Amino acid sequence: MTSIRTISNAFQALLAVGALCYALVLAAPAHATSVLPLYLDEVIDQSTTAFEGTVTENHSARDPVTNDIVTYTTFSVSDVLKGSVPSTYTIKQIGGVLPAEKVQFRVFGIPKFTVGQDYIVFMAGVSAEGFSSPIGLGQGRFVVTQDAKGKRVGGGGDFRHTAARMGAHMGPQTKALMAAQGAPVRDLDLDSFKQMVRDHVGAAQ
Repeated sequence: MTSIRTISNAFQALLAVGALCYALVLAAPAHATSVLPLYLDEVIDQSTTAFEGTVTENHSARDPVTNDIVTYTTFSVSDVLKGSVPSTYTIKQIGGVLPAEKVQFRVFGIPKFTVGQDYIVFMAGVSAEGFSSPIGLGQGRFVVTQDAKGKRVGGGGDFRHTAARMGAHMGPQTKALMAAQGAPVRDLDLDSFKQMVRDHVGAAQ
C-alpha cells in the first residue's frame, strides 16, 4: 500500500511515501501528484527562498529517518533572489532509483533536475523530515538557456498568462514583448526576469 504524506498546503506539494518501495522493481508504475496552476506572483509569494543555481549532483538513497527512497539534488548557487541560501545548497525530494536494489519509486509531478543545467528555483519551506520541492512542483522550476540573444529563462508555460499580474514590475522591454507578440511567450531575458522577481519581492516587504 502506498500512503500520501502532505507536508503542508503552503509547500504546494503532495509527497508520496510508500511502504511498497521495498518491492517496487524498475518496471513498476509511477505515482502521481497534482497542484493547481499558479501565477508567477503566487509562485514568488509562496516561496521561502528563490535562487539561480547550477546542478552539480543528483543521487538517490534510502532516507536515514524514513527509509523512503529519496533524491538529493545539489546546486552551486550563483544568485539569490529571495531569502537566504548558501553558496552550495542541497534539496531532498521523494522518489528515485536504486539500481543496486533494482528498485525505483517515481512520483509524477516531482520535478527533476539535470546535472550541469542552470535553473531559477522557487522553493517551499523544509519539512520536519527535511523534504522540500519547488512551489507548485514544476511551476517553481525555471530553466536557464543561452541563445544568440543571451541568457534566457523559461518555465514551460506562457509568460503572457503566468506573468499577467506582474505588469507593475515588468521592465519596458518585457512589457513591449508581451504587448507585441500574439504567440505564447515561452522565455524571457534572464536579467529582466530576475529584476521583475526582485521588484515584486521588494514591493511585498
